[in-house]
Order: sequence, then C-alpha cells, then structure tokens
Amino acid sequence: MPQGPFRFILSKPQRGAILILLVLLIAVQLYRLLVNSPELSPVDLSQAQSYQTQLDSLRIKENAQTPIVYQYNPNYLTDYRAYTLGLPPEAFDKLLRYRQTNSYVNTPKQFQEVTKLSDSLMEKLLPQLKFSKPLFKSKTKNRIVLKKDINKASASDFQEVSGIGAVLSERIIKYRSFLSGFSVLEQCYEVYGLDSLVVQRLWERFEIQSLPEIERLDLTTVSLQELEQIPYLNRADARKIIAYRTKNKGISTATLSELFVNSPNKLQRIKLYLY
Repeated sequence: MPQGPFRFILSKPQRGAILILLVLLIAVQLYRLLVNSPELSPVDLSQAQSYQTQLDSLRIKENAQTPIVYQYNPNYLTDYRAYTLGLPPEAFDKLLRYRQTNSYVNTPKQFQEVTKLSDSLMEKLLPQLKFSKPLFKSKTKNRIVLKKDINKASASDFQEVSGIGAVLSERIIKYRSFLSGFSVLEQCYEVYGLDSLVVQRLWERFEIQSLPEIERLDLTTVSLQELEQIPYLNRADARKIIAYRTKNKGISTATLSELFVNSPNKLQRIKLYLY
C-alpha cells in the first residue's frame, strides 16, 4: 500500500469527548454571566401605599379644618339667628323696624345703610348673608301699589296674592264673615292655613279702609247665649263672665283683665264686641 502525507485523524470517541468539552465550556461561561449580572430590586409597593395613605390623611385633615359657612337671607332673620351671626341687638332692631314697613334689603350696601353697621363688622358678616335679587327691575323709580279694602275684597282678589288659592281665599272670606269683618290686620294670622309669609304678602295688597259694623253688646246685661256667639269666647269663658258679674253684682270691660290675665291678646279681641 503506498504511504501518503501525515494526517491527524480523530476517532469517533475523541470527537465526542471534544464536543462535550465545548458544551461544558459554554455552560460555564453562561453561568458566570448569570451569576455576576446585577439583579433588579423589586418595587416596594407597601412603601408606595404608605405614602399615598399619608397624603390622603393630610387631605382629610385639611378638609375637616375648613369651616362650613352657611348663608341666611337677612330679610327673614330671627332673634336667635341674628345672635349667632353676631349682629348687634340695636342693628337687628333697626332691621326689624325697616321690615315692618313691608320693605326688603336686597344688597349689602342697603343692609349696611339700614343697620348702620361699621365697615369692619359688615365685612365679617357678609360671607354669612345671602341677598335675594329682584326678579325684575321696575321702569318707574317708585312703584305705587293701590291697596284694596280687605273687608270688601272678593275671593278672586285674594287669589292675586302668591300662596293663596281657591281654598284659602274662601277660608279668608268665611273667617271675615265670622268676625263680622276684620278690625285689625293681625286677625289675618288667625285664618287656618295662612303662614306668616303669605300674610305679609296679603298686607302688601290689602288694608282696612272701612271698619266693620259690629253690634257691640252691653257687658252688664248680655246673656249667656249671646256671649257664646261672640268670636274668641267659648261656653266656659261665657260662664266665667256671667259668674263674675253675678258674684260682684256688676262687671266692666276693665275688670275683664282679671278673668283673662293670661290671655291679653284674647282680651283685646273680646273688647271689640263688648262695652
């Protein structure tokens, strides 16, 4: 057999051993890369939640410390509300006298003019006051309202007042007939179902132009039955008057105050029907 050049030939087992060695070398390098590579630190969610809780707590505390300011219409202040607002008694009295003329304060400037408050106190009260704006501006500077006679007004006349419908208008007329006519405007408060605001609106349109024709009875001779027919008197009141007159052999309107000492308003009404 002829002899050729020298050849380096690996046997099959040798080639297998080399392949295994290469795989081991690659595996060692990959392991080193993985072990030495910096690890990413996980996000601390609990700490982030703690920060958020603190922020929410601060917001709640801030809202709790912020005072709630309520506003009130100065046209309808009561004694208690004026006291809690810090309105001086003399200023509240001026406001009441102004309101008794059926006038309203619609601006801060007008309120200060009526109450005579100082600028510093007005500035303090202003956030607590709510002024109602007029629904429309009158073309004339002073609008004159021609009032009607409350003792001659019809049901339709009364229904022109906001808050008075068919039922209340008929009720006013029936009560007026029961009284033989209104002697004082304050008797409107006695009509069942009329609240104070509606009565105020009623007074803006009506007044007593003709006094009622009431047949007053002689207190010294009036009978029990006649007394029972008088408004503001019931059977017990009538018996009390007759018993007093019999016991004292006489009675006068001046001595009625002894019988109705706890009802001064009632006493004034009774005197409209007795002399």
